[in-house]
Amino acid sequence: MKLAALAGLAASLTALTGAALPASAAAAHHPTGAVETCAHQSGAGFPHAVTSHDNLVVGPLSMIGAGRFTPADVVWEFDGNKFPLLVAAGHTVTIELTRATHRFASLAYGSHSRTGHRVMTFRSCNRHDAASRADGKPVTFWSGFVQASGPGCVRLRIWVDRERTPRRAHIELGQRC
Repeated sequence: MKLAALAGLAASLTALTGAALPASAAAAHHPTGAVETCAHQSGAGFPHAVTSHDNLVVGPLSMIGAGRFTPADVVWEFDGNKFPLLVAAGHTVTIELTRATHRFASLAYGSHSRTGHRVMTFRSCNRHDAASRADGKPVTFWSGFVQASGPGCVRLRIWVDRERTPRRAHIELGQRC
């Protein structure tokens, strides 16, 4: 009961101040948004998806190229940057942009590639149905994009499987974090 009361207090304070409490102070929940499944996967091979520092790797998630700085002129020219998104077979990952980040950026992947979203969930295929390989292991790959109206630090909350609290990461999209 104490946890529910704390969550209610956190939600009230967030609504009043517009600022979220640290993850340890608020009861964590998985956000909801657009969902991508195995049905909309693409197929390719990624030889250094997990081992390259050029990629953003968080648990079973790998965003190809998102670990390196994207120059501002690329962001302006293409309205963001393309980062192939991989999730290891058998895992579910939800990516949530912070509210401040969503003012200038959104996620557009798979069947949702024409519309940007603040929250997207990626449900990977099982190891037998995964059409892609990363470092020799089965992954589900969605083609897509981090859309942006201009350069900025894209701050992410990443929910892996049934973990109660998100992991945090960022993408330097034309601006250092």
